[in-house]
Amino acid sequence: MVKNDVELYPFYNANIHERRFAARFARAVPLLCILGIMATVLYGCLRSELLLLSLCAVMNVTLWLWITTTALLAVAGSFMVVNELKKRDLVRLPRDKDKSPFSTPRPDSPTDVDSDGVVHLIVLPNYKEDVGMLAETLSSLNEAEDSHNFLVVLAMEAREGQAATEKTTQLQEKFATAFAALTVTMHPTDLKQEHLDGSVDLEVPGKASNLKYAVNQAHDILKKQDENRLPNVVLTVADADCMFHPDYFASITKDFNALREKPGAEHQWSMWQAPQLSFRDHWHAPICSRIWTYVSSFYEFGGVSGLYWGGHHMVFSGYSLPLQLAVSAQSWDGDVIAEDHHSYIKNFFYSAHASAAKSLSQPCAAFNDGCQPMLKVRPIFLPVKSLPVISNEGYWHTFVERWHQAKRHAQGVAELPYALLVVWDAFCTLPMSAYSLSLFYQTGRIVMRLLCMHILPVCQAIGLATMTLYWLYFNRHLQSCPSSMRLVEALQSEYPLCAFGGAWNLVWPMAIPFGCVILANYMMVSTSFLMPVRHNRGKSAWHDEDSGIEPMCGSKNFSAFVLISVDCVVFMSFMMIPYGLIACLLATWNVCFSGNRFKYITAAKAVKTIKDQENSEKSGYGTISEPKQCGP
Repeated sequence: MVKNDVELYPFYNANIHERRFAARFARAVPLLCILGIMATVLYGCLRSELLLLSLCAVMNVTLWLWITTTALLAVAGSFMVVNELKKRDLVRLPRDKDKSPFSTPRPDSPTDVDSDGVVHLIVLPNYKEDVGMLAETLSSLNEAEDSHNFLVVLAMEAREGQAATEKTTQLQEKFATAFAALTVTMHPTDLKQEHLDGSVDLEVPGKASNLKYAVNQAHDILKKQDENRLPNVVLTVADADCMFHPDYFASITKDFNALREKPGAEHQWSMWQAPQLSFRDHWHAPICSRIWTYVSSFYEFGGVSGLYWGGHHMVFSGYSLPLQLAVSAQSWDGDVIAEDHHSYIKNFFYSAHASAAKSLSQPCAAFNDGCQPMLKVRPIFLPVKSLPVISNEGYWHTFVERWHQAKRHAQGVAELPYALLVVWDAFCTLPMSAYSLSLFYQTGRIVMRLLCMHILPVCQAIGLATMTLYWLYFNRHLQSCPSSMRLVEALQSEYPLCAFGGAWNLVWPMAIPFGCVILANYMMVSTSFLMPVRHNRGKSAWHDEDSGIEPMCGSKNFSAFVLISVDCVVFMSFMMIPYGLIACLLATWNVCFSGNRFKYITAAKAVKTIKDQENSEKSGYGTISEPKQCGP
């Protein structure tokens, strides 16, 4: 029997690029799932109409429930954001506009802060970002409470060359007194990722490999300064276009301290996530970018809101976690694309590993509760605002840039094989005495969420498309279904399959979810963008972000509702074919045969409108060159 953590195999460090059979098979699972559904649908068309109806009914209902509940949770979350913003606006006074934002004296070192206080380490991984974008992000961070105590790291890429050095020099000069420290890391190009089976691969250039290097470098520096303060350091990962609410970090500090007072060290097993909404300059974004904003925003907002009621959600893009957790679990691997979801899954199984090791080392079996994974994601109802893809090279070039982004996001399907491989290793490693209902339940939720995110929409689209062609081929009538929905015929056993499978009406399976998505996005824009600028204009850069929406019939709210409704009803289905279905199919193929070996192309984002430039000049940040690109 395993007695301590030294003897326990570190299953959380599994990697889909290992050379063993289990890793190769795990990589093939997403593609096999889709091929299996396609084969079943085809067999249903040729041999069993009831099988086709049953499969379509199951997928339609599952996707219907998932989208509808997520959208309604996003609506509920919007009201929680309103309450949070009202509370914050009442208790927090705006900064003195007559003072320079950099007037707070800079401490000689981070150790000048109260040794028991929470220290925020903010890492900005970036590649070929324009210096204006980074300056805008740093100035937004400077508006946060106690920002003079922040430790900010510009995580640059050495492959960017001299341009990276020039940008960091400008930024360090501009923000010399804004934070406790503004440091720079240069991610080398020749690093390798070692695997548990002894194999080695070159790192994949991107956000994950950059973060892995930058966080370890920052940890080493802080450890040399004062190792005793490391348990109080909270790490925040932010993209270059992320704009946090001024009270985001104060909220985490408050929650961290509250958890620290409780037994069980829950504060060291927490991650914090605010809903991220890419509605900045939404009005001027091309349709392909607006559609992605609707999809990602309602999903992220609904997921974060669900956490409040005990739901499950994984962190996304900009998030926070204890530095010690990130370093101990080595949250980011160098050959990963979807760093955010990978970070959550790896931290979760690291907590399971730590819990199992502790339970197995207990001398008395009567007190052995088995493996109890401890990681929790905690919601922060202060949305993070980010930019959609907008190319400076023209409207139609944005479609190309969005395609690169869609392929990169679809590559996140690789996290399903990773989760399955870790689960396999965990259950092969742990003795039966370490098994627990909590382990099975929480692991099942992770796998089911990944299936719903990456596999279910593709399979449902294939099933619905096949049902449509089959329905048209038989002149809009299926032999297994009654010709009408009269009460007597409705009592037949095939009625539920015909209704839920879409045999009578091919529109209804998605009509209600579409309506919920429209409502959710309107509520998010109204409460997180239009309301703050209407009531607190000038309070902070976050409050002044209004999506660039222009009034229609004298109302920005009406204009937003019309734009969202038309986009979702008219364009969403068409846009999701190339940027959703095709991108996901290509990703499953690539993961099966190449894993995460993927050319990481950043997405271009036009940062500033004329209004933004004028505001920047008034704030003293407009002297830096015009931004052109952002965000890994």
